[in-house]
Amino acid sequence: MANEMMQRTFNDDVMPRILNANESHMACLMLLDTSGSMSGTPIDELNKGLNKFREDVCKDDTTKEVLDVAVVEFNSNERVVQNFVPVPYMEPVNLSAGGGTNMTPAIRTAINMVNERSKFYAETGTQPYKPWIILISDGAPQDDITQIAGEIRNMEENGKLKFFSLGVGGYDSDTLHKLSGPKVMKLAGYDFTGFFDWVNKSMRSVSVTAPGDVPQGIPLPADVDKDTNDWMA
Repeated sequence: MANEMMQRTFNDDVMPRILNANESHMACLMLLDTSGSMSGTPIDELNKGLNKFREDVCKDDTTKEVLDVAVVEFNSNERVVQNFVPVPYMEPVNLSAGGGTNMTPAIRTAINMVNERSKFYAETGTQPYKPWIILISDGAPQDDITQIAGEIRNMEENGKLKFFSLGVGGYDSDTLHKLSGPKVMKLAGYDFTGFFDWVNKSMRSVSVTAPGDVPQGIPLPADVDKDTNDWMA
């Protein structure tokens, strides 16, 4: 494809860094709690939901060419599972759970990755939509999130980021609201299918809207509660 920017991977294969660079692009980073309390059904369902998300996004020709995704996990440590790639090139996810809940280093990694992606768009002349970070967590952090929460708030106030949180199981509501303000959702049970379908449809809504304009809000599924109706503003 003539308008693909290329990068070399470790095995020296060529893969695209971006598809249709002349179109506006959206960066979405999944920031996932894989601590020990996510073991069993929760982590299995999270893997299933993420992999179906990739499959479903790729069914829409417009969204799959303008959406770039990345995945970062955190437990006692943080790990970049998937650097930013066009969504068709997202590797299958097979996360395992264990360890504690150390949030701040992973959030900082996620912010740095989003900033680098925004810089990449600027270098390639690609007009970006506001990037999203989606945090999914089932517990309270073992570290102090006060400073990083302030950085997120500053980025949101300056129009550089939207930071959403999804609480599952015994999630800590106060923590998620410190990080995401009102943009906190709660999943009933551990079936992530409906939530990721909401993310997919939200990305599609963004992709057909000019950057800077307000996209049409997508109703949440029945198994996800919401705190406010003005998230997409």
